[in-house]
This record gives sequence, structure tokens and C-alpha cells, in this order.
Amino acid sequence: MFFIDSHCHLHDSRIISDIPGIEDRARIANVQYMVSCATMENNFELTAQLSKDFSSILPCFGIHPWFVDNISDQWKERLEHYLLAYSSGIGETGLDFTDKTSDRDLQIKVFEHHLGLAMELERPINIHIRKAWDTFIHILKKMGKLKVSGLIHSYSGSADMISLFETYGLYISFSGSVTNPNAKKVVNALKRASKERFVLETDTPDIYPYLSEPQVSQLNEPKNLPAIAQIASTRIGMEFEEFSRQAYDNSLNLFHSILPGKKDNQWTS
Repeated sequence: MFFIDSHCHLHDSRIISDIPGIEDRARIANVQYMVSCATMENNFELTAQLSKDFSSILPCFGIHPWFVDNISDQWKERLEHYLLAYSSGIGETGLDFTDKTSDRDLQIKVFEHHLGLAMELERPINIHIRKAWDTFIHILKKMGKLKVSGLIHSYSGSADMISLFETYGLYISFSGSVTNPNAKKVVNALKRASKERFVLETDTPDIYPYLSEPQVSQLNEPKNLPAIAQIASTRIGMEFEEFSRQAYDNSLNLFHSILPGKKDNQWTS
């Protein structure tokens, strides 16, 4: 039984010095692939290098909504350069209206460009949405269904919206938030997601899961994905192996266009 971490940030300065160890521990935990998302132009190259150094790391390139104020005049050209140079997904990108002083119009403009690239290049897209669900739905209705599926990472919306997002070709990704004993909203969303449309992530190095063993570090890593799957499956009353196999198969379907060569044929679920 294998796992795919559908969203993490292995370029993060808090963990970059330990990537060989993180990759080794992930492999021991049967985490086959880690989808590592860049967040700004300054970490595009580092994300690319990680994917060259480790075949288990699948790169995504994008501008996180927190960092749209820092984009250069050449951000579109730089983004497209990396997307064309590497077998890669798009993201992390999206909308975050948590900070009321943020430039929402610029976030929308940048996000719509990412969505356009996802459709044009037929690449999977990793989407961040916080406190911006109505605007997100408006954009989806305007731009239409994705040609290649994407995901909403660390889903925090209502269960009632999931069926709509699925009709637009999106998967729903669940992080360690689902392990929080008080996270009833997230658990209800996982219950509502279609069997063929949920995937799992760690959001490494953030969102450390609520585990039974003592927490040695505040920093999350992909090796914790099986533990997240174990707790999530229990919380929705699904058998662990069936739940994990379905999440793995869904992730393969989602990211098949950027998998390296035929490496996935060397593994079985």
C-alpha cells in the first residue's frame, strides 16, 4: 500500500537542509510521491532543483495569494518558463481574503492567469482558497471546467459546496486538519466528497496532525501521511486499507500527466 502527498512545500527554509532525511523517511513510510508547490518566483528554481535531485518529488510552480504583492514585471514569463521546462503542475495559487487589506483584484488577476495556463497546458493545478468561496465560484463559472483535474488543498469550505466543485473537475484534498478532534466541518466535508474525488496531503512543514505519540517537532513532513489516513478513515467509518488505496488511486489519476516516465508502473497499490 502506497501514498501520495498531494500538497507540500519542500523548498521551505525550515526544512530544506533535511530534505534527504525527509525523503528517506517518506520512502520508508511508503509515500511514493510528494507534490511540492512553489509559492513565489524566488523559490521556483529551488523547487525545480529538488525535483531533479529526487524522482519522488513532483514540482508545481505558482504564485501563492499571500505573495502577489511581490511579483516582478516578468512573473508571467518566469512562470511559463518553468512550466514548459519541467513536467510539472501549477500552484500553489488561489485566493485568500483573510487579510482584509490584501489586494483582492490583483489576487484574482494572478489566479485567473494560473487557471488559464492550467487549461492551455493541460496541467493539474493546486488551489488555495480561504474566505473567498463566492469569488472562487464566480471565477469557475466564468472560466469553465478544467481540461485536466486540479485540487482544492487543505479543504476548509462547507460540505454543501463539494458537489459543485467536483462538476468543475476538481478533487478535494484533506490535510492533517482532519485529525483535529474538533474538526467536525472538515470531517463532514470528507464524508461528502465522492469516493473518486478525495486526496490526502500534509502541507509540510505546516498543519502538524493530531497524533497519539508525543510531538517531537512542530514541523510536519510527508512521513506522517499514513497516520493522517489512519485517523481520517476512522473518523468517517471507512476501512483503512480501502480508504488509503482509494486516495492513492485518486492521486495517480490527478497527477498522471506529470508523473516521471513510467515510474508508477514499478509500484502497485
